[in-house]
Amino acid sequence: MGAWGDAKDKGMATADGGQIEKESFRKSESECLDQTRSSQSLPNMGLEGSSAGQWWLDMIGKTLDEGSTFSRVGSRQLAGLLISVWVRNNMRGQVGDVDVAAVPCGLGRAIGNKGAVGLRMRVYGRVICFVNCHFAAHLEAVTRRNADFDHVYRSMIFSRPSNLLNAAAAGVSSIQTLRSTNAMAINPVEGMPELSEADMVVFLGDFNYRLDGISYDEARDFVSQRCFDWLRERDQLRAEMKAGNVFQGMREAVIRFPPTYKFEKHQPGLAGYDSGEKKRIPAWCDRILYRDSRSPSVSTCSLECPLVSSILQYEACMDVTDSDHKPVRCIFSVELARVDESVRRQEFGEIIRSNEKIKRLLQQLTKVPEAIVSTNNIILQDQDTSILRITNKCKKDRALYEISCEGLSTIKEDGQASDHRPRGSFGFPRWLQVKPASGIVEADHIAEISIRHEEYQTLEEFVDGVPQNFWCEDARDKEVMLAIKVRGICTAETKCHRIRVRYSITGKLTPMNRKNDHPNPVQSNLLHRADFHKLSSSCDVVDHLQNLYIP
Repeated sequence: MGAWGDAKDKGMATADGGQIEKESFRKSESECLDQTRSSQSLPNMGLEGSSAGQWWLDMIGKTLDEGSTFSRVGSRQLAGLLISVWVRNNMRGQVGDVDVAAVPCGLGRAIGNKGAVGLRMRVYGRVICFVNCHFAAHLEAVTRRNADFDHVYRSMIFSRPSNLLNAAAAGVSSIQTLRSTNAMAINPVEGMPELSEADMVVFLGDFNYRLDGISYDEARDFVSQRCFDWLRERDQLRAEMKAGNVFQGMREAVIRFPPTYKFEKHQPGLAGYDSGEKKRIPAWCDRILYRDSRSPSVSTCSLECPLVSSILQYEACMDVTDSDHKPVRCIFSVELARVDESVRRQEFGEIIRSNEKIKRLLQQLTKVPEAIVSTNNIILQDQDTSILRITNKCKKDRALYEISCEGLSTIKEDGQASDHRPRGSFGFPRWLQVKPASGIVEADHIAEISIRHEEYQTLEEFVDGVPQNFWCEDARDKEVMLAIKVRGICTAETKCHRIRVRYSITGKLTPMNRKNDHPNPVQSNLLHRADFHKLSSSCDVVDHLQNLYIP
């Protein structure tokens, strides 16, 4: 369980073209390690939504003045394991992306009497994970405890449905998280444990590691004399970590408190150690271990090492007597390096504006290859096909083109097209086939596009004796406006050219194809000629084509 304290600026530094702000805050793990043992006297522990789990949340929330001073951002329960995090209200806006998970380690890796619950969150953009564990018991089960840790570390997955399935298999779970509006996605590297991607990981709980090579009486004597240095040499966890068998890369503060297990309930002081028939040897079963961003080469807080922590206090709550364990608490001081995004954006803008090489690259990215099309307008009759050619005049860059239908109109009695009605989908009418409607034109090459009239159902067609007038498209004497957009491979900027495609019924007499008395008759290829135009963003041939007539 975590309670977050005051945050204050520790200093300012500059790196990577941005402003780094080191945020320092304190967090305490208050009576967090052995909630399972302490709560066994409470009924229904481990049931989903159990009164015992809720009792702990309510009591800690009351102690922290929840609502006024602190807010609970998430919690997770699995059988006798419970983890929860509270955040001071003045830091709430800097905490987000809260997720929880659980990993059972009991019988068949499916029962939740042993295992772990975890909570992950993002603080000032850095990911911190807390994992509450309960590993295998008994003096000789060192290998099993190591395996429990390995299973938890590799199997704990946040924000996945498998977490819920694991909890359901254990049959004893409770989940609660509060999402923040400033949450961001966390995408771990495929194949890597999610915990390995965190900037800081804190493991806490009843790890159950014991003391080797010492008798009960000897241990009691050393404890009474507070000779903890010699006892630490007998600690199984210390030996296994030194051998690299467990908690790899993690560290622990120096233990300066008596062993936390095993005590007679309601017996104060060191005289409360187990004096029954089994006389279990006192041991430091309850521990808090952590890892931050430090590495052998970098140990100071920076963008390269964004989170550095130190321990201010590590102690056992020896006055707690309602459990056979003593809770352990730890207070961390954490430095966080974060980028001031506003300063970074300003400096990035200055670099863009002042660097000539970058300016040239940007100009190249906005360059659209020069292209021409073979005609402005096309007339089609029954199943006619016309070839439209797009020529890429650029000698080096490829050009991408896309053809869409901007509007559809009908031909009026005077042979003029009415206003083009936009088509919401930009698709082509049934009577028109454009193929291919998009593609790539290699440098100094020509692309040929087939513009074809397709046969369609007439107004008089019957299907199974039912007239189809209500759905057949009347494409006679119609015109579409095609837009050809051309852009470079790496640019979003386009240049556009528009082409009119008109469909006319064969042999139909209209004012556009009646004989006129003009001494110089219109050439028969007027609407089929190849008028080459350079593309431009404002090229529109509609206005000067309004008075064209079909020969």
